[in-house]
Amino acid sequence: MPRDLTGLATRKAPGRASILNDEQRAGLAEQVETGPIPAVHGVVRWRLIDLAQWVWDEFGLSVTRHTLSRELRAMGGAA
Repeated sequence: MPRDLTGLATRKAPGRASILNDEQRAGLAEQVETGPIPAVHGVVRWRLIDLAQWVWDEFGLSVTRHTLSRELRAMGGAA
């Protein structure tokens, strides 16, 4: 039985869905923009590991530094 394979070579795979939803992504963006509060967060600037901990504390989601870096780049930030 012949199959229609048109477009398979040019179609991009959808990939895995984002771990963060839009609301969580907005919260992360706000944290990055405002920066950490040293007395509260224990750091004077955000590192990926610190933001990953913040995501865990805030949303209960475990994200790797690599995934978080990709999310920040997609949001237009430098990571």
